[in-house]
Formats: sequence, C-alpha cells, structure tokens
Amino acid sequence: MTTAIENQDGELVKQRYLTRVNQLYSDITCWLKDQKELHLEQHAVEIGEDLTGFYTAPTLVVSSPNEWLAEFKPEGACIIEAEGRIDLLALLGIEYIIYMVNGGPILGGQKMFKDIDADGWYWTENNLKNKAHFMNQENFLKLFKQVTEYGI
Repeated sequence: MTTAIENQDGELVKQRYLTRVNQLYSDITCWLKDQKELHLEQHAVEIGEDLTGFYTAPTLVVSSPNEWLAEFKPEGACIIEAEGRIDLLALLGIEYIIYMVNGGPILGGQKMFKDIDADGWYWTENNLKNKAHFMNQENFLKLFKQVTEYGI
C-alpha cells in the first residue's frame, strides 16, 4: 500500500521527467530546424513504474521523405543511478540517452562515466569506453548521423 507522500513524490518525479523529455525534444527540433526535408512527429507511449504508476509520455519520430529514420522513446523516470532514460531507436541499433545528476553514477567509489560536469541529458555510447556525451547540438548531430547514417 502506498502512502500519500509516496504518491506525491511519484507525481513530482513523473512531472519532472516529462518536463525534461519535452525540453530535449524542443532542443532536437531546434537542432534539426535547418534540415527542411526532415519531418518530426510526436506520438505517445504508456509507461508504468512502481513509484509513478502509469502515465503517457511523448515519443519523437524523425523521418525523411523516403523513410523512417529514428524514434526517441522514453523508458521512464526511475532508472538506476539516473533520473530518466530515452531510447533512441534507429535502423542501425539502439543508443541510450540518460538524464544524469551529481556527476553521474558511481561504482566501487569511482565515476562510471567521464566528463559529466553538469546535470542533464547524456548520450552514453553503447560500447565499453564508458563515455557519456552531454546532449548539445554537436553531440546530438554526431549521434543522429551515427545511428541513421543520414547526412547532416
């Protein structure tokens, strides 16, 4: 049985996550604004988490005139050692965008990722290098090109 405080905390966590997701989508829209041939469209996905319960979150689909290129799909606010995750699904695989705070996760007394200097969304490379890239325009375009092979 959940208490009123847990319900309130869950609502705050959910709202903070949705605000952050929407801000990232706004940034992505801005970063891709010069790509006139690309089409961005939002859909919805239902997420269920113990703390927050079920809620609807926006996805962001990017396509060219000829094909679907990628989808940004929120996975939830309650992620171990992070405050949210969005999966970037594309033909060339899946990459993870994680909202990290306080320098990111620590394992065995050491930071798991290098270069986490500010709270925010980070692309964590899907390899063994333990690199996280702050989601700014330069890193976003690098990531987008890597997963879609779309020439930007």
